[in-house]
Amino acid sequence: MLYRVLLVSETVGAVERSPLMLADILGASERNNRRDMIGSAMMFHEGQAAMMLEGMRADLDRLIARLLSDGRHRNLKIVEDRPIVHRRVAEPVKLNAMSPHQAGEYLGGRRLDQLAASVLERLLSCDGLRVSSCAV
Repeated sequence: MLYRVLLVSETVGAVERSPLMLADILGASERNNRRDMIGSAMMFHEGQAAMMLEGMRADLDRLIARLLSDGRHRNLKIVEDRPIVHRRVAEPVKLNAMSPHQAGEYLGGRRLDQLAASVLERLLSCDGLRVSSCAV
């Protein structure tokens, strides 16, 4: 059975402003998620990271354990964890980003951790905000 997990964390340091750190995160996510057949979408905004993860329960649990021990995240909050029939994200990793205009339109001054699960899921699924895919 497949599951979808939505989570938000605070980022530590310059994670979202450092191309080198982002490349490291995307590279590790690509390798690990491809191996574990996990689909993921992520977004960084104003000191927070939001992720949508899809895969088998045991694989997601291992990934969440890695995130909990990753020093680049703190205050990790699971927004939603539920079984699903179909994936919304097929790629091992997809990075979304918002321009200041899009942030105003989509967030209305709210932080990522203040969004309802349905809003966060739509935001992470939105191809209009897509920055890159790390498919090899």
